[in-house]
Amino acid sequence: MMTRAWLIGLCFGLVLTGCAPGASTPRGQESVPGTGTAAPKTLRVVIQAAGEPTDGIIVFAGSGSRAVEHYLAFHAGLTVYDSRGGILPRLAQKVPSVDEGDWRVLSDGAMEVTWKLRPEARWHDGAPLTADDFVLGLQVISDAAMPLRRPPSSNFISEARAVDPNTLVVSWKQPYMLANFASPEDLPALPRHIVGDLYGRGDSQAFANSLYWTREFVGLGPYRIGSWELGSHLEALAFDHYVLGRPKIDRVVIQYIGDVNAVVATLLAGDADMVPASGGLDPPQMVPVKNAWEQSGAGTAMAIPRGIRNIHLQRRDGNAPWARDIRVRQALVHMLDRNDLMETLQSGIGAPAHTFVTLEDPVYALLEQRGLAKYQYDRTQADRLMSEAGLTRGADGVYQVAGGQRLTMDVAVTGRGDNPKEAEAVSGIWSAAGIAARPSIIPPNATNVDELKNTFQGAFIWPWNISPDISQQLTNGDIPSERTRWKGGNYGGYSNPAYDRLYEQYATTLDITRRNVVYADLMKVLADDVGSIPMYYTTSPLMFRKGVRGPGIVPAIQPANSWNMHEWEMD
Repeated sequence: MMTRAWLIGLCFGLVLTGCAPGASTPRGQESVPGTGTAAPKTLRVVIQAAGEPTDGIIVFAGSGSRAVEHYLAFHAGLTVYDSRGGILPRLAQKVPSVDEGDWRVLSDGAMEVTWKLRPEARWHDGAPLTADDFVLGLQVISDAAMPLRRPPSSNFISEARAVDPNTLVVSWKQPYMLANFASPEDLPALPRHIVGDLYGRGDSQAFANSLYWTREFVGLGPYRIGSWELGSHLEALAFDHYVLGRPKIDRVVIQYIGDVNAVVATLLAGDADMVPASGGLDPPQMVPVKNAWEQSGAGTAMAIPRGIRNIHLQRRDGNAPWARDIRVRQALVHMLDRNDLMETLQSGIGAPAHTFVTLEDPVYALLEQRGLAKYQYDRTQADRLMSEAGLTRGADGVYQVAGGQRLTMDVAVTGRGDNPKEAEAVSGIWSAAGIAARPSIIPPNATNVDELKNTFQGAFIWPWNISPDISQQLTNGDIPSERTRWKGGNYGGYSNPAYDRLYEQYATTLDITRRNVVYADLMKVLADDVGSIPMYYTTSPLMFRKGVRGPGIVPAIQPANSWNMHEWEMD
C-alpha cells in the first residue's frame, strides 16, 4: 500500500481546442467576434504531445494520469479521491462503509456494496442518471469481446443490479480492498438511453467504433465536449448542471505542441496559462521557467513526485538470456548507475529506487526487515554473474551467447519528452558494460503503438505510477496479446505464480495493517525474481501563471488534478 504523501501531477490527454488567443488578449478573456463584449473566462493549457490518444476518449482510453484526467474532466464516478487521498462521494450520496452496513462481507465469503445515487445527477444531454446506467457500464467492462483495458476490480465483481433508479447494489465474488471506491474506470456509468440499444445488438465492433466515444461523448463530468479538430484541438465547456455546481472557469482550452522547447517558449511568452504535471515535460525543461518566474513573481513552477521509472524485460522469448536465467537479470541491474541516470535525466531531483514502494511508505520498512534485494551499481559483480550464467566476452568486449552470437538488446521508449534521451542513457550504460544495446523509439502516434509497446526486443521503459492496485499490471492476467488488442500493463509478459497468488491475497485483504504485510511479501518476490527493474523516483513539472487558482498536488492513487476542476478559478 502506497503512502498518500507521495504525490503525482496532472495531465490532460486530449488537445483542448481551437484557437488559442494571442498575447495581446487579456489573460483569461477573448473578444466575442462581432459583439465587442468579453467572452467567458478561458484557461489555456499547453501540452507536449503529437495529438490525442487514438484508442478512445474519457472512459477506457488507456492507463495513467492522461486517461484519468479525461474521465474526471468529462465524466464522473461514484467516488473520487481528494488531494490527500481521502475518498469523497461524487455521484454517490455517501461512501459505503462496513460500520454503516452498506459494505457487507457475507457468510459465504462474497461481498455486497450498496450505493445510493444523488437524484440531481444529470447527463450532459439533461437526462437523469439512473442505477441502470451503472449496470450497463459493468456489462461493458465485463464483456471479453470489448477492446478495452479492464480495471483490476472487474475480476472480482459478479454483478450489479438496480434496486430502484437511485439504488445500485454491487455483488462481489470475494472481498476487495477498494470496493468502496468507484471511479469512471472502476465502475463506469454509460448512458443507457444513448448506447443501450446499440450494445444490445451484440455487435462489439460497431459499439466500440461508435462516435459516442469521441465527438458525440455525453458524460457526467464538470465539462462537456465542445469543438474538436481530431489530432489538434478539443474544447471543454462548463456543464451548467454538473452535480456539484457549474464550474467557475467557463472554457478549458489545451493546445498540443510536439516540441518541448516550443512548449516552454509558449508558456514564457504568456500565450498559455498552464502546463500540467503530466504535460510531457521533464524536470530540465522546468528550470528556465522556474528561474524566470521566481524573479518576476509571474507564476508557480514546482516538481511534483510522480512515481518510479521502470524497465520491463521482454519475457515472451524464452530463449533470451535474461528470460531464462535470473543471474543475467541481476547482472543487468548491477550494471545500472541509478545515481548517474537520475542526475542526467531528472536534474538530480528524486532518488534512486530499488523497489516499487516509496521510501516513506510503512511497507518499505517491512521490506527492509525482509532483506530487500537492492542490486547496487557494481560492474564486477555483474561480470561474475554473467560468467556464472555462461556468457563470455568476445574480442570486442561484448558478451556472447551460445554459438558465439553477440548479446544484443533494444531499449525501447515512446518518443515523448526526454524518453529518447533516457533510452540513449540506459543503452549507453549497458553498452559500456558489455551488451550491444541500442535505443529504439516507438512513435507515440503510431496506429499500432500498443502492439509496439509489447513486442519490443529486449527492454521497454515505462512509468510505474504509484497506486494501490498498480502491481496488478505484472500479473499473468494483465499480459497483453493480439487477442486483447494489446491492452494491458504487463508489457514484458512477466509470469510468476507466487506473485499472482500474493497479489490476489493483497487485493482481497480489507485490513490495512495486514494488507501492508502482504504487499511487502509481494514486492520482495518481485525484487528477488527481478520481475521488473526500478531505476529512480520521478517528478513532473507543474507550472501555472499567477492568477490561476486550484491546480496543485494530488495523491498518487489518483494522478489527476481535474478531480476538483469545477472549483478552479482564474483572474
